[in-house]
Amino acid sequence: MQGPLVTVLMSVYNGGKYLRPSVESILNQTYKDFEFFIVNDQSTDDSVKIIESFHDKRIVIHHNEMNLGLTKSLNVGLKLARGKYVARMDADDIAFEMWLEKLVHYFRNHPEYAAVGSSAVVIDGVGKRKEIRRAPINLHEIIFRVFFAPPMNHVSVLLNKELILENGGYDEKFRITQDYELWSSLIRNRYTITNLPDVLVSYRVHSDSVGFIEANKRGFQEKTETMFRNIQSLTNLEITKSDVEEICKLFYHTPDLNPEMFHRAQSNFENIYPHLKEGFRLPAVFFKKEIKTQMLKPYCKLAVHKIQNNDIREARKIAIQYCRQYGFHMMPFLIFLTTFGGYRISKRIPYAYEKGLEAVTKTFPRLKSS
Repeated sequence: MQGPLVTVLMSVYNGGKYLRPSVESILNQTYKDFEFFIVNDQSTDDSVKIIESFHDKRIVIHHNEMNLGLTKSLNVGLKLARGKYVARMDADDIAFEMWLEKLVHYFRNHPEYAAVGSSAVVIDGVGKRKEIRRAPINLHEIIFRVFFAPPMNHVSVLLNKELILENGGYDEKFRITQDYELWSSLIRNRYTITNLPDVLVSYRVHSDSVGFIEANKRGFQEKTETMFRNIQSLTNLEITKSDVEEICKLFYHTPDLNPEMFHRAQSNFENIYPHLKEGFRLPAVFFKKEIKTQMLKPYCKLAVHKIQNNDIREARKIAIQYCRQYGFHMMPFLIFLTTFGGYRISKRIPYAYEKGLEAVTKTFPRLKSS
């Protein structure tokens, strides 16, 4: 008997709070030819009861004999999956109904790819939209992104199982950012990955999620390690681990950097792209434009941090610094202008951003917390 073309792989550990809508979103896909392989990682809540309540023949539950953690559980699922392609979904995230159909269609026309993903909407514990996590589309964008962030959204991807296992699967040294290391290792080993421009999933960040709990601990160390490996493998740049830690803080923990560290991290980050090795080189016009865009985040984050601490003058200075170095951009310019209105006006910048995001994402399905 021929198996399904696709396996949807989910690992569950005490995920009962958000599990039902997540499972429903998989079972309601417009593409139907899949097995839904769920690894129960020794849950002690009602997760198994919720899964068994669906009575859907496509659902297969594998019970780990002991708690293995996410990375090892994903490797178990990869090896046991019957599908040629393996789609990833977590127990607290939501797939929009065309997710599998669009990814399978792409793979049928591009079977040489190791992975294909999509963009995602980031939501909180009650389903409120926090940001749109745009995935890079072409090879230049993916190579640019891999030096500071994952170039794919983990819960959006469809994997070519044979090629992923050939590459070694998930690196079990990485408990939190196993996806970032996987995409990076594929690029380092010259496998091809890509993303569709569509927003096909929602990714939930909340106080119970592993990434949220350990984001400031092990997750930071793992991100730094992957960034360091990428720089060593893909560039001719000589750089220390401590330098890479500062680059990581530049994008993920900006306020932790003093001015000297900030500008050193900025310089080291910009210095990566002129030193790319043959086969990974990017046009100078392209990477200079992308650097300008990427540096918006730490400058604006730092300026908003200063505003929140009622240091309006310093926030104004940071906004001016960005424009002087990279040229005019509306966001730091608006921060600069609002600082003249004082603290009460300036502190509404994050609120204005959230309202703008609501307008951009209004066409996406409404999401429930349970």
